[in-house]
Amino acid sequence: MKSLIVAVTVVISIIFPADAFHSNSFDAIKGCKQYGHVGNYNDPLTYIPMTDLRNLGFTNKSIFFKIAVQGRYDGILRFGDYLYPYNKEVIEIVFGGWTNTKSAGRRQHRTASNQATNTVLAEVQTPMLLSADRPTVFLVELFHDGTIQVRIDGQEHPFLLFNDAKMIPFYYVAFTKWKTDVLYFYDCPVDKYDKICYEDGKMYVNQ
Repeated sequence: MKSLIVAVTVVISIIFPADAFHSNSFDAIKGCKQYGHVGNYNDPLTYIPMTDLRNLGFTNKSIFFKIAVQGRYDGILRFGDYLYPYNKEVIEIVFGGWTNTKSAGRRQHRTASNQATNTVLAEVQTPMLLSADRPTVFLVELFHDGTIQVRIDGQEHPFLLFNDAKMIPFYYVAFTKWKTDVLYFYDCPVDKYDKICYEDGKMYVNQ
């Protein structure tokens, strides 16, 4: 019986190697821009105007883009409709938070005195989502009805799906971190087959 268990373990290791979850290689970030000088979570952040991005995908119902995150945990993206979103609200997406165990979608209000309040819109278990050794590439799709979904590039179904009832626009985007260094690659090339369509509460790959 012990030999059988060993054999099964070997087969599983061959079919699902340890790095399978991080199938994105450095080739996957060709054409992306690297974001440096990442500010800490409560630092003043530099927001990038959407008009500065060359690689955005559009449908009649959504806009989508790719980013890549490399770090031990806590990749954090924010977007909203103001360059300086104080006394305003933004959407915050956490990749591999809580020491790389969960991801979340949140609505954040930050006061003029820089006090933040987060409203959780979705929270899911995503163990070992990020890696410090290689970038993980994500496709983020924002629908006009407020639906937001995130998937790993190359996978068919989103691992994070939530709705922003306030439909905060994607006019400016920023990146931040929590207690550990994170590298970001953004404005990555997209193509028309990248999107996942969302129809009547159902998702399917548009190919």
